[in-house]
Amino acid sequence: MAGKGRPTVNDKRDNQYRVRLNDGEDQMLAYCSKATGKPKSQIFRNALSEYYINVRLNELNSQSEYDAMELDGVSMKRVIECPYCGAPNAIDLEEYSTGDCITERQMGPETQHWFDCDDAECIFCRRVFRVTGCITEYPLGAYDSEHIEIKKSN
Repeated sequence: MAGKGRPTVNDKRDNQYRVRLNDGEDQMLAYCSKATGKPKSQIFRNALSEYYINVRLNELNSQSEYDAMELDGVSMKRVIECPYCGAPNAIDLEEYSTGDCITERQMGPETQHWFDCDDAECIFCRRVFRVTGCITEYPLGAYDSEHIEIKKSN
């Protein structure tokens, strides 16, 4: 007797999207999948859900009596690999803020959070290195992109 296949579900996933990733993004996706035990497709769906929640909350808050700038925004905490030994180091880049650049766009403000940490010390090899760049949120409260440079100290 042949199998019946997958059981039908009420919430069918009939919509498909093709996503092209660069090597770094593919490595991040593979790492998340391995670390959590979740399939890559679930990682994408979870990320979409989190992004959606942040956008909706910020939409609601910007329409209310509260100042939208009071929101926490995106996390500035990152795991930075030491340029000397490759060890992972947790750094809160907010502590090294050099200021924000805010530009009005169609869905509200785009905020670039600039930082410059010239004294990051590796927790393993104890060598000092520099971390500079910016993390962008757009719309307000939703992660958009980042540019982070890690350099050995002179």
